[in-house]
Amino acid sequence: MTTSFSLRKVDCITLIHLRDNLTTVMTTTLELDTPFIAADVDTVKKNISNMQKIADENGKKLRPHIKTHKLPLLAQWQMEAGAVGICVQKTAEAEIMAQHGLKNILVSNEIIGSEKTDRLAQLALYTRLSVAVDSELGVNQLSESAAKLGAEIGVFLDIDVGMNRCGIKAEEASRLAELVSKSANLYLEGVMGYDGHSAKVADPNERTKAVMNSYRSVQEALRQIKSKGLVVETVSVGGSPSSYIWAKLEGITELQPGTYIYNDAHQVLVGVAKKESCAVQLFATVMSKPNSRKAVVDAGSKSFGFDQGKFPMPVRDINGEFTSFSEEHGVIQSKNSDLDLSLGEKLSFIPYHICVTTDLWDYIYFCKGEKVLTKMRIEARGART
Repeated sequence: MTTSFSLRKVDCITLIHLRDNLTTVMTTTLELDTPFIAADVDTVKKNISNMQKIADENGKKLRPHIKTHKLPLLAQWQMEAGAVGICVQKTAEAEIMAQHGLKNILVSNEIIGSEKTDRLAQLALYTRLSVAVDSELGVNQLSESAAKLGAEIGVFLDIDVGMNRCGIKAEEASRLAELVSKSANLYLEGVMGYDGHSAKVADPNERTKAVMNSYRSVQEALRQIKSKGLVVETVSVGGSPSSYIWAKLEGITELQPGTYIYNDAHQVLVGVAKKESCAVQLFATVMSKPNSRKAVVDAGSKSFGFDQGKFPMPVRDINGEFTSFSEEHGVIQSKNSDLDLSLGEKLSFIPYHICVTTDLWDYIYFCKGEKVLTKMRIEARGART
């Protein structure tokens, strides 16, 4: 059954009582100084509900990734909507989320180094914690830290399902699973596989093929593990562009998308989101207009995530496009006609990659349309260790 989601009485007054890192702002986006990023509360709420509905209607659990928003409050909203827990990528992210009351955390990334595993073991004393592994060293260090503090840590075997980044091959799963089962203070909670490569596929049929290839890797890993008499309760997979496909596959128990809560221009361009479902916009001002076909805004590579070399999408048609970024400048040009832009005009853009963009900012504004409700510190911004 789909869980109905409500922000209850969330507005600019009650928001400040939910977290003490909020600051009330009585203004509109047109009056704020640029550059800044802002999220539309209603769109965030709708995106949370839509992904939860996909999980619920297909009998899957939802474990959203916080790396997109990096906000404990939004993680709590996702939990209220029906999520069973959250994913993080870093030990520091896990610490921040646990400190704000999140009780079921999967570090869906390899953690190497006894300093970090000691910190994870400390967290595991008061929250349910799981960690992805793809090596004997990873297992051993987790076990040593957990045993030293008397903590219990769940382990997810990270399976390389075609991303060719981290993860073990499916045929290696039984060996590592046996090691986990014999390691002190660890328990085998499940397997996971991240198919980030399918996120780049625009054609929905080709994306489905990519997911099915990944699914076969997961199935083989499960077969290998079960052949040793070991039980795997959780199979956690997917990202925002592919979760709707994974949700329909037998044997998958959990989805771990992240970007969906905000969406971005990339999601729009590959056809898994619509422009109106992009919750976050970055606002900038036309600071220079050297000629009728060229303008410069006061936001560049220090404002927009540019890790994929793609420029943001203008919210309104400006009869031109970005041609270059420098640190504090974004150059917009038109080849064939005059730009529909004025010096001093405020523009809004949808970032191409919202996860990286969010991490560039200390604060984000939450709005309803142009009305600003609150300014919120991005708690897990810069949590890299």
